[in-house]
Amino acid sequence: MDHISLAVYRYAVSSPGWTVDQASEALGFTTRSIETAIRELAEHCLLVQVSSERPSYAAVSPDVALAELVDPDERALLDLRARIGSKRRELAGLVPVFAEASRRVSTDSAVEVLEDPGQVMSVLIEYARAASDCVLMARPGPGATADTQEDSVQKDVDMLRQGVRRRTLYHSSIRDHMPTRRAVEIVTAAGGEFRTLPHMPLRAVIFDSKVAVIPRGRCPDDRAGLVIRDPDMIHVFVRMFDFAWELGEPFLTEEPQPGQLNSIQRSILRALAAGQSDEVVARRLGISVRTCRRHIAKMLEDLGAESRFQAGVKAHRAGWI
Repeated sequence: MDHISLAVYRYAVSSPGWTVDQASEALGFTTRSIETAIRELAEHCLLVQVSSERPSYAAVSPDVALAELVDPDERALLDLRARIGSKRRELAGLVPVFAEASRRVSTDSAVEVLEDPGQVMSVLIEYARAASDCVLMARPGPGATADTQEDSVQKDVDMLRQGVRRRTLYHSSIRDHMPTRRAVEIVTAAGGEFRTLPHMPLRAVIFDSKVAVIPRGRCPDDRAGLVIRDPDMIHVFVRMFDFAWELGEPFLTEEPQPGQLNSIQRSILRALAAGQSDEVVARRLGISVRTCRRHIAKMLEDLGAESRFQAGVKAHRAGWI
């Protein structure tokens, strides 16, 4: 509101029943400016005309003007809220119907495809919370960050406290990943079991021998998941896991003594005996070349060999390969 309108409003408050000419003479503004101010004040409900024969005006309290201005909007808002509430109640009645139908479809489906990675994660969380007997997990690939591990550790510990057994298979190379190692130490102390294998072709999570979640893996970029509920298929996955578990080595096993090899070292020796380079061996085992060479150096030391050829001969004589 400009200064003329403010001046006219002040005048109107102190001089009820005034006319345009009176305001012009009292305030020193032109009648055109006074009439413009009157229109603006009237639009804001701050001014009313009290006589039509010889137009005169009176000021209106700002509180009364505000009520005049917002009452229609408030009534419209209340009406809108009532309509929204009615629609919400109407649709809320369909939520149980949808949930029940969705559960029936998912239960009846032997294999459910989840294209969205977010859905896959939600399903994993849901089944982990509902697990009552045992969770089996095969996890190839690199370890998670320390922040992710911290959240996962708490969930695993809570699960174990509820009496749910927890078995996890990692790739052998993950032993060198400190965030994962610290997480394994904590969960192992709570009753979890961890083993490693040098070859892990499939990522999988099996809940209570009833549901398995695995990646679809049509191509390297495929992030869809398969939720498998068929009892026969689940039985096969559990048997495969149990077989791999028996071949695995404890994650927290001590460093092998001379004359003893872990699974990854045996794999390295066999690959070297076949004439493969460090780079090829490391790539096949999913470990870094530096880690591969560290294992080789340790085996040379344990065998007392001065060359890889000599190490191969001694390893064969010792029955290592």
